[in-house]
Amino acid sequence: MPAEENCHFEIFLNLPRDKAFALLADHLSAWWLAVAPGGGVRDKVQDAGLEPHAGGVCYEITANHGHLVWGTVLSIERPLYIRLAWQVTSDGKPIRDSAAASRVMISLREAAGGTRLELVHTDFIRHGEDAQASLEAARGEGGWPARLASLQAAAATTRF
Repeated sequence: MPAEENCHFEIFLNLPRDKAFALLADHLSAWWLAVAPGGGVRDKVQDAGLEPHAGGVCYEITANHGHLVWGTVLSIERPLYIRLAWQVTSDGKPIRDSAAASRVMISLREAAGGTRLELVHTDFIRHGEDAQASLEAARGEGGWPARLASLQAAAATTRF
């Protein structure tokens, strides 16, 4: 897999940057739970969260009280960016070691009437034999496009 293969997405959020960042990082369940891997609707995940500090984890809690850690916060500067280790295989299994995980950088810039969010997912080569499948999953309908559409929808209706 060529090292330059990555995912790049940009969306507009109809919120000021500080509120967009708060929705992204502090209210993850408000938009994350609407999408399941593969594009389906979530029915087994009851909560999701992100601990918004370096070393914090990104997680889901299932109906049977399972706790899946799917990422680690590598760096964060509110309300500018958050950088994550993406610790999930293409089929949803956890990657325990953040050093063996791809990277996600989410940047927020002020824009007229709201916020421009840019997401770049790189370093799929770290997933080893699962690299190509992980790249395809991230780019696919149930990957970042669905997650970001859910985030946009939440930004359009969330008032806090």
